[in-house]
Amino acid sequence: MTAGISEVVFGTLADGRVIKQYRLRNKAGAEATFTNLGAAWIGFTWADDEPSLVLGCDTLAALIAQRAYLGCTLGRFANRIGQGRFALSGGTVQLDINLPPHHIHGGEQGFSEQLWDSQISLTEATLPTLIFSHHSAHGSAGYPGNVDVQVRITLTEDNRVCFQYSAQTDRPTILNLSNHAYFNLNGRLAGSLAAHEFQIHAPQFLESDAQALPTGEIVDVADTVLDLQQWRAIQADLTPLLDARLRRAGGYDHCFCFADDQQLKPLAAARSSQTGRTLTCSSTLPGLQFYSGNFLGGTAFDQDRHYQPHGAFCFEPGYWPDAPNHAHFPDCSFDQHQDYYAIIEYAFT
Repeated sequence: MTAGISEVVFGTLADGRVIKQYRLRNKAGAEATFTNLGAAWIGFTWADDEPSLVLGCDTLAALIAQRAYLGCTLGRFANRIGQGRFALSGGTVQLDINLPPHHIHGGEQGFSEQLWDSQISLTEATLPTLIFSHHSAHGSAGYPGNVDVQVRITLTEDNRVCFQYSAQTDRPTILNLSNHAYFNLNGRLAGSLAAHEFQIHAPQFLESDAQALPTGEIVDVADTVLDLQQWRAIQADLTPLLDARLRRAGGYDHCFCFADDQQLKPLAAARSSQTGRTLTCSSTLPGLQFYSGNFLGGTAFDQDRHYQPHGAFCFEPGYWPDAPNHAHFPDCSFDQHQDYYAIIEYAFT
């Protein structure tokens, strides 16, 4: 089988703009599917006759209507910023408030809502390579600076889906880009995380309040329900939600803390005893938001079917939530002299 990329038209928006789908295939027959709407990852299959392990939508109406950020590239700032406000260069920046009273995932018109420019690389023929790019104008959602973003995506022969993020700006700003793919290793319509076990290689996490905003306290995972340093199933933690930290968030929705050393390192893994599938997540970024699909319920898959609450999970590497408002959190500010660059990799075995 030959590796490559195919491009098809998925539909057309009311203003005439075209939504496209791209399928990256390796020589073994695995496929990763993306769309230019939100630069989103919406499918991964081992073979044509197997279910996707990544959640997506099969109809244009469902894709446009969904508000779960299915597979989307998040930005300019993935995760929350308290009150949508932070200090930068001696002044105060006020962003859109789209999760009152806070800002989340770049605002109402964040990167997840944009139709990205797309390009199939002709210089890297040995690996299927897809490049998404987007220009974010100064003042978009309240963010300062013109920012040009590029996401380079490859599918390797050993079933790694690799994201390289780069961005340039013309003045001081903040950036925190991530991917919001949802995974279920039993298949996207399995409906629960039964038979799944998880491992997160972090000794600490961020304490958060009732609105999932960091308090600023960095807490040891030991003796908490967030201690996932050894393989552990979480289904029993989710039904019912007996732990106070999980109950506040509706499940797992917490940031785990790693070294800010810009080195590519394994952050987390998941495995299913039902299918024998394993997913590992590595990144150069200093945090990992682990999300158990708490508000996924009701998200349409097609015109008749919907996903279930806790029916999938997300591994979202990034800078820590609300980082601009906590001096002891890793610095996510950039300017015209310092470009943004990060790597996120998901490996299926």
